[in-house]
Amino acid sequence: MLQEVKPIFGGANREAEESKSRILNSADREYDGGKTYYFSQYGDNFSNGNSSEIKKFSLEAIEKLEINPGDSVLFERGSVFRLEGMLWLKPGVHYGAFGYGNKPSFFGSLKNYADETFWDKTNVDFVWKTELKGEQRASLISFDDDTFLGNWCFTFEEMSQDGDFYHDYANGVLYLKLSSGNPGNVFKKIEIATTGIAFRASFIDGMSIDNIEFKYFTQGAFLLGECNDITITDCVMGWQGGKIFEMRDNKPLRYGNAAEFWYQCRNITVENCYIYQIFDAALTFQGFGDGGPIFENIIFKNNLIEYCSMNIEYWAGNANDTIPPRIKNIVYYGNIIRFCGYGWGGIQRFDKEDQALLLGWNRKYQDISDFIIENNILDCSNGFYIYMLGPNEQSGITLKANSYYQKLPTEKAEFTHIIKGKDTIATNEKEFKDYILLFDENPKLIKWIY
Repeated sequence: MLQEVKPIFGGANREAEESKSRILNSADREYDGGKTYYFSQYGDNFSNGNSSEIKKFSLEAIEKLEINPGDSVLFERGSVFRLEGMLWLKPGVHYGAFGYGNKPSFFGSLKNYADETFWDKTNVDFVWKTELKGEQRASLISFDDDTFLGNWCFTFEEMSQDGDFYHDYANGVLYLKLSSGNPGNVFKKIEIATTGIAFRASFIDGMSIDNIEFKYFTQGAFLLGECNDITITDCVMGWQGGKIFEMRDNKPLRYGNAAEFWYQCRNITVENCYIYQIFDAALTFQGFGDGGPIFENIIFKNNLIEYCSMNIEYWAGNANDTIPPRIKNIVYYGNIIRFCGYGWGGIQRFDKEDQALLLGWNRKYQDISDFIIENNILDCSNGFYIYMLGPNEQSGITLKANSYYQKLPTEKAEFTHIIKGKDTIATNEKEFKDYILLFDENPKLIKWIY
């Protein structure tokens, strides 16, 4: 059957709603500097974009313009930009929003597929097909503004119930099983994720992104490798991931992170963002290389993260590397991190054990310093709760004034391990407190929800 998207209630519902409202209604930040280029869903390729009257370009013009460091690229609020491939960012440029209304949106779905003329019957009962020639194999189908989800299938033969879908990528055809009729008549909106990444950058410095929404990408909103001085504020990232990474145990291992910072990154800030329904991690710094991974001055602050599988993650290099990774001045502050394993990724993935609210891949690093996790709220996991080493085992990590909520798990998990590697399964408040104290000796609050 179709997967219905249901809200989960935890211990920080009020705080989460306040945070979400603040982020969704945040004002645009202004930047002084060079030229400003304006882009709109209804723009064209011939406007100059810089006269006293605002001229609006279409997105297709962005690669033709000579955008330089210090310039601003602004997208009109209320616009939806559907990407067929990733947008490469430029150094020293501010990407933001202008106008009124909802944040400008970037979708990895090429169109709204809720049109009866897009769908044809097949010779298999209740199976419909539509032409689909996107950049990558479809990873997700959302119906009626994310009210229902389809169920991803690796082969056509696996489809057995309503909502199952299979993308024959080689032939550009998507199949969907639905007994209630033509999908274009049954639903008012159908979004299908086929574009991999929204914004990509490598080896650039001094860039900012503010007040933009990203949805329906098979891999994620941001992939930023070997970048410095990057600020992402007031953005929304939702419904992303599910791309096949590799085959494991004869099953497809799928992945996809909302914002990933790769290999060597310094002076990174992600603040006041709402990140939800991500197949893997909401925020992650990770990677390996011959020169040794370097992650310095990374701040994740005042973000709301919900319904993701790995929430906030880090890993660097391999245990036998000649040059060990350097992880320095890392701050997780004021984030609300909740409902790990309850999202679409947690429900649909076959590898359940890698999910956690905080994840550090449970290995000890030689060179970590000033890694501070302070004043965060961790609220209910349906997988592991903590999957990283704490201060008692990993030098350089400090925990301050964090709050922890948990309840009996539901959905596919029969129990929740609290601390990975310690055989800690909590079924009541006492057990939960005992196990959290193994990780954090000075919490602000530990509470079991009945």
